[in-house]
Amino acid sequence: MKAYFRILTSIFFLGSVLPSASQSLSKTNVSHAYSLDAPIQVHSRVARSNSDAVIFLELTKQSDVEISSVRYELRDSYSSEAALITQTLSSDQLIKQEGDATYYRFNVPLQENANYVFLYLTVVVAGAELPLRFDVPLNTDQNFPLSSLLLMRASEDIPVFSNYLSEGTAVRVVSLDNSDSIAYTYYYDHDFGPNPSPLGTSSEVQPKLTVDSLLQISLNSTIRFKQKGLYFAQLDTTSLSGISFRIEDTYYPRLVRAEALVKPIRYISTSEEISKVREDETPKVALDNFWMRAARSQDRAKVIIRNYYQQVAKANYLFTTYKEGWKTGMGMIYTLYGKPDDVFRDDEKEVWIYAADNTLVNTSFTFMKVKNIFTDQHYNLMRDEAFERFWYRNIDLWRKGRKAL
Repeated sequence: MKAYFRILTSIFFLGSVLPSASQSLSKTNVSHAYSLDAPIQVHSRVARSNSDAVIFLELTKQSDVEISSVRYELRDSYSSEAALITQTLSSDQLIKQEGDATYYRFNVPLQENANYVFLYLTVVVAGAELPLRFDVPLNTDQNFPLSSLLLMRASEDIPVFSNYLSEGTAVRVVSLDNSDSIAYTYYYDHDFGPNPSPLGTSSEVQPKLTVDSLLQISLNSTIRFKQKGLYFAQLDTTSLSGISFRIEDTYYPRLVRAEALVKPIRYISTSEEISKVREDETPKVALDNFWMRAARSQDRAKVIIRNYYQQVAKANYLFTTYKEGWKTGMGMIYTLYGKPDDVFRDDEKEVWIYAADNTLVNTSFTFMKVKNIFTDQHYNLMRDEAFERFWYRNIDLWRKGRKAL
């Protein structure tokens, strides 16, 4: 925590994470949003209620951190000069405090150009105030219309903030406009493919997505989803508005079963190596042999395995949407490179920057936002053959146990 505080305070004095009249929101670093060691984690859920967007927040702080203030701005874009609305959250908008987690609910009008809510938190770490910004997209051109549906806890009106649930977890599907009684829920038992490497073009073709079953779920009734996979719930099956979530096993976001552990090695293995592991009748033994051949030492292999699958779990936690987090473009880069040093956003893209160290040159990746019916956080990694000059070097560092995160 102290090291993280020193880094962020240096950012603060060089250029505040709060925007000024001459500083666009797209020019401020928001890499803290992807740090699991940050003083505070912020998750949001948004749903439509008549002419309002209802925003739920989950603020989870480190035990030695205090939240000094939470305010928000409603803006039309990252480059807008003035906010449509500026408010500070009050105790009237507080739902509950639960340990180190604080929950808020507030409304903003879905007026013209109401595209983003920008949250500004001031937290106190070791007696010093630290400003942080978090972004909540509403009705942008890259998103489908907001749904009135939310996945709620079984016993209280607090949303499920993650995009995945453990199989058998009790939840409710709730509509904020109370105009319907049934949610039509599609189930997809589909193995989505991992993101291809960013080197040039890809010849991989994803299998067609087909609906495996359709459930009719009574709103506000407790339900337990027991089949792993993707679910998409709608009130109107002719619309493009709905909510999605994944059901995973109880260990997720960690991977523990041999068949699950095999898949992520594709990012640091050759096609021949991964085929050999997949085709083996004893995948656990084949996987162990892969790591031993790559590391050339049992002790080194243990360290690499621990570090690599910790990265996979972090990617699952941060980036799971309609597919597992490690399979997304951002999840792949996070797994292989760790948390970016700098993150810059605008209405169309995110840019991640990794500072040079004694093993790799300064590196940046660009993710373009793409409209996706299952999520408002779908980004495609821009690909370039020029990445080859450092891509394979990073893979070699992983395989030799020399990757620093």
